[in-house]
Amino acid sequence: MTPTETRTEAASRENRLMAATLFAFFVSGAGTVPLGNLIPFFRAEYGLSYDFSGMLLSLQSTGNLIAIFLTGFLPLWIGRRKSVLLTSVWMLLAYVVFTGGLGGAALLPAACLMTGIAKGGNANFSNTMMSTLPGSKASVGYNLLHGAFAIGALGAPLVLIACTSQNQGGWRYLTAGLCLLCAAQIAVYGTMALPAEPAPKKGSRRVDYSFLKSRSFWLASAILFFYISAEYAITGWMVTYFQDIGVLSQEISQMMSSLLWLVIFLGRIAGAVLVGRISRQKLLILDGFGLLGFFLLVFTGHSQPVIVAGIAGVGLFMATIYPSAMALGSDSIKGNDVGVSAMILAGSIGGILTPAAVGLVAEAAGIRAGMGIVVLMTVLLLGAILLACRLVKDNV
Repeated sequence: MTPTETRTEAASRENRLMAATLFAFFVSGAGTVPLGNLIPFFRAEYGLSYDFSGMLLSLQSTGNLIAIFLTGFLPLWIGRRKSVLLTSVWMLLAYVVFTGGLGGAALLPAACLMTGIAKGGNANFSNTMMSTLPGSKASVGYNLLHGAFAIGALGAPLVLIACTSQNQGGWRYLTAGLCLLCAAQIAVYGTMALPAEPAPKKGSRRVDYSFLKSRSFWLASAILFFYISAEYAITGWMVTYFQDIGVLSQEISQMMSSLLWLVIFLGRIAGAVLVGRISRQKLLILDGFGLLGFFLLVFTGHSQPVIVAGIAGVGLFMATIYPSAMALGSDSIKGNDVGVSAMILAGSIGGILTPAAVGLVAEAAGIRAGMGIVVLMTVLLLGAILLACRLVKDNV
């Protein structure tokens, strides 16, 4: 709240900021998650191998990593608005490439890299905006933010099913629609009211690295690394995995992606309600054990009912890990673009390595062996959560 604002005016400004940020992150979810759903169509149309497909998923994560690093510093040089506009435009360009089939398979790597650049810029900007909110409103904002992402992520596969039910080439209708959404997102970024940016110290543009001394920053970053490793591998390879082992049909496999994100969305809304009623540490421990248990159910399941139950459980326990980890580290990075960037950067490294590792192992030993990498990541995630909850003072 600025010195000249009343409490009501400040609340109204914060709510407008939250609404604009939620819409923008909804578009980010709709635009980045479908890559895993599109991989089977790319493989069929362009004859792609497992390892090349894994490279595409990792290139999206690489673009995400590049953008997160740059957007930690770009706001200091050109301001937050120009920074997010500079990165978000690449999503629109990527979907123009997908829709038009420009360059065939040769341009797919570049387009996937573009979606990652936009995703990273969107994530850094949106999380920074939520970190400027006061008190528990920031925790609520983080959960709603990632709930909005989940709405976009669950909606896009459903639209894809509808578009391809009669025509396997109908996936381009989805990508064309995403072009329009990306254009709307850019318009919102260009017009939304932004909070005041921190003034540079003593006329300089020095970066505040004090967050590096915080234990909560490093522990939250470790949780994000293993969580993003698991999430990106699950969402990127799940549809291909179910189809290739023959346990689910193409349509049902696509629906599992939407089911996952639907449960994630509901879980994040529930998480926003639970803020203040259950500690972050207790919630993280519950999530860690639940995610491991239900993913093992998916991994070992051989029937549709078991897999559906497993996916629902995976989504439920994945739901609040990311926002809870961000909230765990928020006291050390509050309003610091570089701090937010560094935390998301840690997760993005896992998002680069793990999908590629799954593809390489799958090419050598089969898709089931490749997905075994995800089991390992969920075990390590649980270990990171238990360590963090042991070392960080309980904070409701």
